[in-house]
Amino acid sequence: MTTTPPTDRILADGPFAGLDPDALSEPARRAILEASQDFRDVLAGRAPSFARSDQEAPLPADGGSRGYVGRGYKLWVCRSLSSFGDVRGYVYGPVLNFDEDIAPGNERSLADTRFYTAARLQALLAGT
Repeated sequence: MTTTPPTDRILADGPFAGLDPDALSEPARRAILEASQDFRDVLAGRAPSFARSDQEAPLPADGGSRGYVGRGYKLWVCRSLSSFGDVRGYVYGPVLNFDEDIAPGNERSLADTRFYTAARLQALLAGT
């Protein structure tokens, strides 16, 4: 895995609004920072920077979802065939699930999924 990303860049627009990573233990800080970067990568249509493919994740049968494992978290990149009314497309986005030692509270999951037409998702994944 690559080095831990800088704090100010990630927490400004990542999934942890207002969180001061310096208040965390080193393992929790690293997990939060790396998961935040992976979350942002997926929202931008890129592969995660830190988490690696989860060889034990179930095979996708839904349009291309993929599982990844990071230090202290799992990342599910949802890419599920979906329809709203007569419009077909995909629900796409990151779903983070943290290990209990990183997130011991009631909720250990964060997600940001959205509906995309096939053309819009293709453009996002192509970086255009």
